[in-house]
Amino acid sequence: MMENRKTVTCQEMKDIERRAAEGGLSYYQMMENAGTAAYSFIAKSQQLQAKKVLIFCGKGNNGGDGFVVARKLSLEGAIVTVLMVEGQPKTEDSIKNWKICLDMRIPIIEDLADYKEEADIIVDAVYGTGFHGVLKDRVRRCTKYINKSKAKVYALDIPSGLNGDTGEADEDAVVADYTIAFHSFKPVHIIEEAQKYCGENVCVDIGIEDE
Repeated sequence: MMENRKTVTCQEMKDIERRAAEGGLSYYQMMENAGTAAYSFIAKSQQLQAKKVLIFCGKGNNGGDGFVVARKLSLEGAIVTVLMVEGQPKTEDSIKNWKICLDMRIPIIEDLADYKEEADIIVDAVYGTGFHGVLKDRVRRCTKYINKSKAKVYALDIPSGLNGDTGEADEDAVVADYTIAFHSFKPVHIIEEAQKYCGENVCVDIGIEDE
């Protein structure tokens, strides 16, 4: 936990990651570190054995973080299902982690109607710092489902449907119990109006040294 981190904008976070990559910490390793740190927080906050977990993964790197969480939770004895909200991943590192989940035979679905369980834990890994505007219909169906669920909801970096810099929210933005910020808090984590979506904010290390 890194509660003393300074707050950075979403663009500043991208610049921090770029400089870290130029310094030798690969984007793939950052994804691995982020997913592992998120998993560790979830594992500390509740028992995982035989818990039903539904992980909503987008097609970008936030989804890749979700695939890492899926791997880790599955190895810990949770019953994990991954829902690819917008189809197959599009970024190189996310594709690598998706393929590892496939190799591990973690159930991966593309239609919410195919999930017949009542999840105990939901992980929102649809959008990270890149979201602005309004949710697409396909994503909106998922966020509505998340918000109606009785599951504990963990959002990775930023709840989907929230603008990371302004805190502006789509009407169906994810309402999380916990938001796990990576490396630094973003403005959304301290904007008062956004806290009803973020729940409890925590910040975790992803291996980037302080600048």
